Amino acid sequence: MNVLLACGGGMSSSILAENLVAEAMKNGNTDFKMEATGTEEVALKMQQNKWDALLLAPQVSFRKAHLQEIADANNIPLIPIEGILYTPMGIPDLYKLIQKEVKK
Repeated sequence: MNVLLACGGGMSSSILAENLVAEAMKNGNTDFKMEATGTEEVALKMQQNKWDALLLAPQVSFRKAHLQEIADANNIPLIPIEGILYTPMGIPDLYKLIQKEVKK
């Protein structure tokens, strides 16, 4: 599974991505890949790779409408991340949410 995380381009998103990949490995999912990128780069990233989901970091939720259009055009779910899930303790629940949304 390939997941793109739209963020402000900061350090917290790369840490979140690493933790989600580790959670996937813990659950036996060795095909889980994740990349973090700034919201301005999402359209370009969609052209460069096939993604299964687009995550939206809480700090860039104001870009949701624009990113929803991109997700819809690529037929993938846009998954806004609630602040509580954007923490190390929220990683297991966020991983489950991604799995659920992609399988819809």
